Amino acid sequence: MGMTAGEIRRKYLEFFRDKGHTVVPSDLLVPRDDPTLLFTGAGMNQFKEQFMGRNITFTRAASCQKCLRTGDLENVGKTPRHHTFFEMLGNFSFGDYFKKEAISWGWEFMTKVMGLPEKRLWVSVYEGDDEAYGIWLNDVGVPAEKIVKLGEHDNFWPADAPTQGPNGPCGPCSEIFYDWGEDAGCGKKECGPACDCGRFVEVWNLVFTQFERKPDGSLDPLPSKNIDTGMGLERMASVMQGVRTNFDTDLFAPMIGEIKKHIGKKEASREDLHLIADHIRAVTFAVADGVSPSNEKRGYVVRKLIRRAYLKSGRKGAFLYNIVPAVVRAMKDAYPELEEKREHISAIVEEEERRFNDTLEAALPILNEMLTKRPKVLKGEEIFKLVDTYGLPVDVIEEEADVPLDLEGFERFMEERKEQSRRGSDLVEDFIFKPDKFSGVPVPPGSDELPLKTKVEFILIGDDPAEKAEKGQRAEIVTSPQSTRFYAEAGGQVGDTGHIEKEGVEARVLNTFDAGGRKVLVAFIKKGTLARGDEVVLSLDADKKQKTALNHTATHLLQAALRRVLGDHVKQSGSLVDEKHLRFDFTHMKKLSDRELRKVEDLVNGWIEESIPVCKEVKRIEEAREEGALSFFGEKYGDTVRVVSVGDESKELCGGTHVDNTGEIKIMKIVAESSVASGIRRIEALTGDNAVGWLRKTLDEKIAECRHLAGDAGPGISEDVQKLIGDILSGDRKMDSGAIRDFDEKIKPALRNECERLQKAAKKEQKERAAGAFDEVKAGLDKVLAEPETAGGVKLVARVLEGMDMQLLRRAAAYLEKKVDSGVILLGGTSGDKAFLICAVTADLVDKGLDAREILNGIAGNIGGGGGGKETFAQAGGKNPRGLEKAIQQAKDVIARKG
Repeated sequence: MGMTAGEIRRKYLEFFRDKGHTVVPSDLLVPRDDPTLLFTGAGMNQFKEQFMGRNITFTRAASCQKCLRTGDLENVGKTPRHHTFFEMLGNFSFGDYFKKEAISWGWEFMTKVMGLPEKRLWVSVYEGDDEAYGIWLNDVGVPAEKIVKLGEHDNFWPADAPTQGPNGPCGPCSEIFYDWGEDAGCGKKECGPACDCGRFVEVWNLVFTQFERKPDGSLDPLPSKNIDTGMGLERMASVMQGVRTNFDTDLFAPMIGEIKKHIGKKEASREDLHLIADHIRAVTFAVADGVSPSNEKRGYVVRKLIRRAYLKSGRKGAFLYNIVPAVVRAMKDAYPELEEKREHISAIVEEEERRFNDTLEAALPILNEMLTKRPKVLKGEEIFKLVDTYGLPVDVIEEEADVPLDLEGFERFMEERKEQSRRGSDLVEDFIFKPDKFSGVPVPPGSDELPLKTKVEFILIGDDPAEKAEKGQRAEIVTSPQSTRFYAEAGGQVGDTGHIEKEGVEARVLNTFDAGGRKVLVAFIKKGTLARGDEVVLSLDADKKQKTALNHTATHLLQAALRRVLGDHVKQSGSLVDEKHLRFDFTHMKKLSDRELRKVEDLVNGWIEESIPVCKEVKRIEEAREEGALSFFGEKYGDTVRVVSVGDESKELCGGTHVDNTGEIKIMKIVAESSVASGIRRIEALTGDNAVGWLRKTLDEKIAECRHLAGDAGPGISEDVQKLIGDILSGDRKMDSGAIRDFDEKIKPALRNECERLQKAAKKEQKERAAGAFDEVKAGLDKVLAEPETAGGVKLVARVLEGMDMQLLRRAAAYLEKKVDSGVILLGGTSGDKAFLICAVTADLVDKGLDAREILNGIAGNIGGGGGGKETFAQAGGKNPRGLEKAIQQAKDVIARKG
C-alpha cells in the first residue's frame, strides 16, 4: 500500500501551515450557525463569515472538513468515487493571496509532497479565464496540450452562474486531474478530463471567487477576492495507494472486511458492500455529532441511510451496529471523539435496525395481502397507506411488489396530507412559531408569579386548531402571558404540571413542552368547556416540581460520583427525571459491582449531607467549557449557556430545575443497575421521601420473605434481627446515608443469614416429619412383602402409596430392595396433583432380560408423564394420579411377557 489516508491528511495540513495558514479544526456535520444547510457539505461552509468580509481574525486557513451530501445518493456504491460522507481538504484565502499562489502551491503539493509524476497530471480552466491559463502554462510549466478549457457548467462556481445565476459572489474554477492511463478509459483518441469514462479523476478544485453577479447578469469584480479550494481525501488516497476505487483504500477496506464477516462473503455484491460501508460510515459520524434517526430533516437522512444499508444485507437481523467499531478504528486518529462515543453510536444504530425490522415484519404481510388480489397496478392510496400508516419505505415497496406502482397517485395523497398539515401549521404559526415578546427576554411583568391570570390564546385538539375544548377532551393550549415558572420538557426532565381554572371550568395540565419559543400546555378538560379568549387562572404543581428538582440535582451528583469511581470515560447518554424517580444512562462497558455501587451511593449521600449550595449561572459557552462544565451528549448550545454547579464536585450545562442546596435532597438510594445496550448502563434511583418509602417497603418484603420461609409452624425471626429492624424502622430514626449503610451493611446481611437459618430449620423439621411418616409406611410395606404377587414367574412387590412424594418413594424402594432377593419392586406415589412411579429390578433378573427403564417407558403414559434411569432402577413423574393403578396393572403384563 502507498501513502495512507492519515499521512495525506497530515502532510496537507502541515504543508499549508508552513505557507502561513491557520489550521482550523473540522466543523460539526451539523452547521453551527447556518440554518440554511441540512449538513456541512463543503470545507468553505464554516468560513462564510470570512468570505463575506466579516469576523476576519486570520486571512489564510486550511482544514480537513467532515462533509455529508445526499445529492448523488443513487450513485453510491455503483461508482468508484461517489460517497455520502467524505473528507474535504481545503485551503482558503480571505482577501489575501489569489490565483498565482493557489495554483503554484497546488502543483507543488501534488508533485513535491505527494510525489506524483507530472506526466500523470492534467489541469482544466474556465474557457474565459486567460489569467489562470497563463499561470498554469508560463509560471508552473504545464504543457498546453495538458491544459483543458471547459465551459461555465464544468468550470465555474456556482455552475452556469454567468448565464443562469444565482446573483452574488461567484468565480471561475481550475481543476487538477490524475490520469490512470489509456488502459483505464474508453480508449478514444480524444479522451480527456472532460470524459466520464473513468480514466481521469478530479482530485483538486480551485475556486477563484472574484466576481459579483448582478441582477442584469453582469459580473462585477469584487473589491476583495477569495480562494476556496477542495481536495477529496478519499480520491487522493485512491491515487496514492494505486487502487482504482476509493473503496479499496485503507479508509474502507477494514470496514468491508468486517461487513463480509457478518453477512457472508457471498451474500452481497461488491456494489452492496460499498454502499453499506459508505452509509455506516456516514451514520457513525452523524450520530457522533448529535443526529439521531427520526422522521424529520437530518434525522430522516440518518434513518434512510441505516435502512438502505440494512436492506442490502439480505435482512438477516441487526448487524450494522457491529460495523461501527471498525469505522471508529479506521477514523479515530483524526477524530478521537468517535472512540468515546462508539458504544452510544452502536446502541443507536442497533435500535434503529431492530425498529426497521419490526416495521418490515408488520408491513410486508399487508403488502403481500394487497398483492394476492393480483392487481394490475398497486394503487396510490394503497402505497400511501403502507408508507403513512406502517412506515414502509417506497423503495422497499418497489422491490417487493411484482406489479407497477401508481406513484403519481401516491404523490397526490402525500400532497393532500402535507396540505392538511400546512393548514394546521399556518394557524399554529400565528400563535406559536412567530417570535414575539413572550419567546425572549426580558420576562413579561408578573409572568413569574403564580397563580397567574392569563388568557387562552390558542387551542389544538389532535392535529387541528379548535375554538374550544370540552369536558373529557385532551388539548394543547397556549396562554398569554405565559408563566416563566412552568418548565417545558427538555434535557430528560419532564414538563411541569398544574391546573387551568375559571368559574365552571377546570383543566388538569398533564405536561408542558416548547414549540418555537412558546410553552404549550397539554391539558385534560375535567369540567366545563374551555374556549379561545377565556380569562383563566394558571397554577403550578409546586410539590411535583420540588420533587423533580431533587431528582435532577441528584442526577448531576450521580454523574459526578460515577466519573470519580469508574473514570472520566463515563458520559451521560440519556436521562429521565420526574417527581417519582431518576433514571441515568451512561457509557460504561461492564456491570457495576456491589462495591462500586456502594461507593457511588456513599459519595452522593456524603455530598447531600454536606448541604452544598447549588449555583446556577448564565455564562458564555467558551467560558463554561474552559471551566470544565460537562454537556449533554448530542445537545446543541448557543453562545450563552446556563451552568449548574454543586461546589467543586459537579459542573454541567443544564437548563433544568434544581434545588438550592444538596441538603434538600435528604437521601438518595440506587434501586437498580442494568444494561440498556452494548456499552450503555442504566442506574435508577430514588430521593427524599420516595427513597425512605422504598427502604421501609423493602424491609417489610424481606421480613415477609423470612416468615414465609419459616412457615406457620417454623421457628420465628430472632430477637437480634427484630431489634435491628426496629431500629431502622423507628419513627425517630433519621433517614440519611447512615440509614442506607445500616440497611446495606447490617440489615440485608442479617436478613439473608436469617433466611438461611430459617430455611435450614424448616428443612430439618421437614426431614424429621418425613422420618416419622416413613415409620408409619414401613408397617404397610412389610405386609406387602409377606404377600407378594407373581407375573410370569417373577416376584412382584407392587403398591400405590397415597401422599408419598418421590423422596419417600425412593426410601421405600431402598427399604424393600434390602428384603427382596430376586424380584421387581414397583411403587406409585401421589403428592397433591402429581403422580410418581419407581421401578427397581434385581441384578439376576436384569441378566435374564428385564429392564427397569423399559417397564416404566411402557406404563408412564398412564400418568401423563415420562422418566428415565438405568436397567436396575428407573423413575417417572406425571400429572395424572388416577392412572397409577392402571399403570401397575399394565406393568404386570410387561413383566409377564419378559419373564
